[in-house]
Amino acid sequence: MLELTIYTKNGIKHYMTKIELENVTKFFGGKKVIDNVSISVESGDRTAILGPDKAGKSTLLSLIAGIEKPDGGRIYFDGKDVTRYPPQKRNIGMLVQTFALYPNLNVYENIASPLRARGLTTEEIDREVKEQAKSLGIDDILHHYPYEISGGECQRVATARALVKKAAVYLLDEPFTNLDYKLKESMRVELKRILDKGKGTIILATPDPEEALIFAKTLVFLYDGKVLQKGPIEECYSKPASISVGKYFSKPMMNLIEAPLVQKNKRSVLNISDELQLDVTHLNLPEECVVGLRPHNLYLVKEREGMLTISPTLELQENAGSEMIVRMKLDGSSLTMYTPFVKRLKEKSLRIFVDPCDFYIFSKKTGKFITKYQRG
Repeated sequence: MLELTIYTKNGIKHYMTKIELENVTKFFGGKKVIDNVSISVESGDRTAILGPDKAGKSTLLSLIAGIEKPDGGRIYFDGKDVTRYPPQKRNIGMLVQTFALYPNLNVYENIASPLRARGLTTEEIDREVKEQAKSLGIDDILHHYPYEISGGECQRVATARALVKKAAVYLLDEPFTNLDYKLKESMRVELKRILDKGKGTIILATPDPEEALIFAKTLVFLYDGKVLQKGPIEECYSKPASISVGKYFSKPMMNLIEAPLVQKNKRSVLNISDELQLDVTHLNLPEECVVGLRPHNLYLVKEREGMLTISPTLELQENAGSEMIVRMKLDGSSLTMYTPFVKRLKEKSLRIFVDPCDFYIFSKKTGKFITKYQRG
């Protein structure tokens, strides 16, 4: 088995591994699904691989786990080339969206299976299984079979089986996708609580920006097999590298408005709508811009000084639990507002407040992020 870095605290061993991918490429059926990816995940870090469906997230995790082999590039664990190592030599714990429990084994044996494979004694297995089951609240169903328990309980069993290994690396591949809303929320909290206690390197693949923000310290944004941005998650959120990242790394998706740059009285003005023009002379912008605005940065009431008014037309209103999603049109552009105010909007013509300092400005030509608006 791969030699790993060991850290001790209160006599308990914790394993962590630094993971490096160097120019990794993978083809399926002649299509390049991972395109020259180079990333580094530090020991003990929590990294989210965020991106839409078919971005290559699951494939990337399979490459790290050793389930798939790259067609090009190298993979290193703590500086050691493991590109051709099988999964059992990588000390990986994996949790996927399909529970994949052994139907012929009860809950106890499902959790114990990776420990038996490692040759632990009966006493060690019993202690570890019961400890992990208790932490996940499934210690009362250890003698049940998968067909006898609920979907949520199956997910907890799968989680226990992954965590009981005390692995160096945990790979979480959209583990909450098949759960209903209420169960998804409780499992997020529970899994985060458990992972907070551990010291393993954790990589979460998810299509959900909210999940990425909850779990991760570092972001890798993957799109069509390519890494479009990587770095501290707060920095990636506040300074998205491109229109693609900014649009997706927002829930609901970021509003985008084409904003021509016009000259008025020797000043450069961004024409966002017929009623909203911003003086951007001090920003030295290119001629063609796209302005981004996150849905939670549109308001039904004036929240602070310096806010401006727009008058979009109401198209659709949806209640989303304790929040409300409002779809609108503004001079041909579609806008989405996400607000905690839950009430029926009666008028088609709305009065909405925005703070120009919430505007993200991108180059229309290159798609790259230029700056957030700043008052001159």
